[in-house]
Amino acid sequence: MKSKPFNSYKQAKEFLLQTIDYEKLTQYKYDTSSFDLKRMEEMMSFVGNPHKNGKYVHITGTKGKGSTGIMIASILKELGLKTGLFTSPHLIYLGERMKVNERMISKKMFVQLINNLKPYIDSIMLKNPTLIPTFFEIVTAIAFLYFEKKKVDISVLEVGMGGRLDSTNIILPEISIITSIGYDHTDKLGHTLDRIAYEKAGIIKEDVPVISSTQEHEVLSIISKTCKKRKACLYLVGRDILINNIKITKRNGFYGTECEISTWRNKYKNIFLSLVGRHQVENCATAIGALEVLSETGVIRTDNEMVINALAKIKCPARVEVVSESPLVVLDTAHTVSSIKALRESINKNFSFKKLILVIGLSADKDIEGILKEITRVSDELIFTRTNNPREIEPKQLATMAKRFYHKKPIVIENIHEALKEAERVAKKNDLICVTGSFFLAGKVKEILN
Repeated sequence: MKSKPFNSYKQAKEFLLQTIDYEKLTQYKYDTSSFDLKRMEEMMSFVGNPHKNGKYVHITGTKGKGSTGIMIASILKELGLKTGLFTSPHLIYLGERMKVNERMISKKMFVQLINNLKPYIDSIMLKNPTLIPTFFEIVTAIAFLYFEKKKVDISVLEVGMGGRLDSTNIILPEISIITSIGYDHTDKLGHTLDRIAYEKAGIIKEDVPVISSTQEHEVLSIISKTCKKRKACLYLVGRDILINNIKITKRNGFYGTECEISTWRNKYKNIFLSLVGRHQVENCATAIGALEVLSETGVIRTDNEMVINALAKIKCPARVEVVSESPLVVLDTAHTVSSIKALRESINKNFSFKKLILVIGLSADKDIEGILKEITRVSDELIFTRTNNPREIEPKQLATMAKRFYHKKPIVIENIHEALKEAERVAKKNDLICVTGSFFLAGKVKEILN
């Protein structure tokens, strides 16, 4: 029977929502029974292996991989390269995940490319429905097809989760990047840092150079051993790439950070990022280190001035993003203990305010107690909410747990729209509202504000 194509983006999206989506599930096995790269390779073989024709920058880590990917892609574009960028998850539109020169894939193109995959998916559904590709595998395949169709010069790919078993890990990249590793998805990747690092280090390939952000000792030990085993040259932020003269500033009406970054080849002075927080400077150093390696290996030609110009233009949605100035509202996607710490430090160092009103919703598979300890230290008003994502923990449960650490009674409002209204009602002129917890929550807030 001939496969019937999708006629609209709505149809394609509805089909994808019926596939297995590990971004929304909490109970599943993280092993080759669920994450089988052979399944991904077979699907790509059906459409002519488009992933084998490209040049790639491959990024994993616990926090900072999205921002680092955006920085690298923006600089590559500034250097004159047609650049693909694959990130996850999205905030509002699925097409946010795949961009070429910062432009999202159109709905028409999305439908066209998923229709290329549909005959294969339908045939698997008939033979063995349990082997049907997952949501993330299909979306990754669409990205590979899109980048080939647009004839990009190079693509930046962000791992979905882990690295070793991630569907992006079928590529042979020009460079592998590992951003800061901490405790996240511990029920899947492992409850120790060395176990998590082992999964992330799974993207390291034979003879392919590696850039790593500053890491904990046990993490760095795993990365170093893996690099040695695979004869991959390792460059480290803090050893090979140095950060100096960090200053908090406001330029052209934007809150941001100035810094200087030195590598074994160059010195980049007067860098301005319209992003706040030491962690973003670390991401910037990681990105610059990657570009230096790509230049050294002959993949690109760098230009200091163009790199600095590109960094000044960068915007990372929902990363300590000021989405309103009256009242002052900051949107972030912090959802681990380490990222919540970074958010807390960024807010305290970069904004002046009297009271902090925090609106937060969390997934059940996070270190809830650790996160609550962090946020209750700084919040003057605490509002727990949700977006009805199946992975989320009940706001009432969060409020019960928070009583152990919080001096006041938290506010529980199930509806995110109403929670935002309550935050605005409570906030006085010199207060700051911060919304954080997940990409799903940030996406809903973006929709509401739009």
